[in-house]
Amino acid sequence: MLNLNLLFELATSKCDHFKTQIADNIRTAGTIENPTIPITHIIADTSEMRAYCKDDSTKIVGEATNAIKSFVTGGSENVISGVGALIGAGINMLMGSGEGVQAEHSDYFIMVDGLALVRIDVKSWIRKVTVVGITQKIESVLAFTAVKSSVDVDKISFNTFMEAYKYQLQRDAAHALNENDLMKEIKRAKEVYNLLKTDSAESTLVFDTLKLPGQNIHPAFIH
Repeated sequence: MLNLNLLFELATSKCDHFKTQIADNIRTAGTIENPTIPITHIIADTSEMRAYCKDDSTKIVGEATNAIKSFVTGGSENVISGVGALIGAGINMLMGSGEGVQAEHSDYFIMVDGLALVRIDVKSWIRKVTVVGITQKIESVLAFTAVKSSVDVDKISFNTFMEAYKYQLQRDAAHALNENDLMKEIKRAKEVYNLLKTDSAESTLVFDTLKLPGQNIHPAFIH
């Protein structure tokens, strides 16, 4: 492959840069300037670098789903599949770029992970190059970074959390939950939210982004 080692070095550099970008972005989450779901601490992060042929696009969704599954071990199978599909769709969109193009895509998601509510921020980068051999085809080098953070339930109302969560669960038509499964996920999220919510005086100051007209808190909606 043409300059593959150099491309992987660039991909590694991109992953490091993505971690910094995500950390800077979520630091202001839950403010008027950044009305996305707020967090308390970064819990973990993961990065992957891969090379793909243009015929490998069908693998993307499965690999994205597996990456999230290993990262959110206490998550619902249905929700993880939906998140994996959304991430895969974003990456496949990048793979549709023309030759010599490099492109980026960003998403964030919220999930129930065991007895925790977490926010997953994802950034992807693809650089496409032409490889000339017996046949000519486009190769894509992918950098993928995900950061998991704990949701700060004392800074948002459950209504705000649920607005964002429900939007995410229903965004991808192919993986949208039926009414029964949707209610199960809502009930599970509510139970975890109530478990984590404190009764301290600080928690009375709730940042309700739904009262901010024109602002967009929806996860999986950063482009």
